Amino acid sequence: MPDPAAGPLADDALAEEIELYADVVVAASESDGPLADSDLDRVLGVEEPAERD
Repeated sequence: MPDPAAGPLADDALAEEIELYADVVVAASESDGPLADSDLDRVLGVEEPAERD
């Protein structure tokens, strides 16, 4: 068992992934059906690529 005196463990990448997962779970729970790709992109903060000339 880890020594509690060693201090808290921190994993910023894991914390960010957990937050994204929680955002998706909340959005899915508020949806009447499956999330559309565009809704999932919005929740995850994904932007559409700029159009090329």
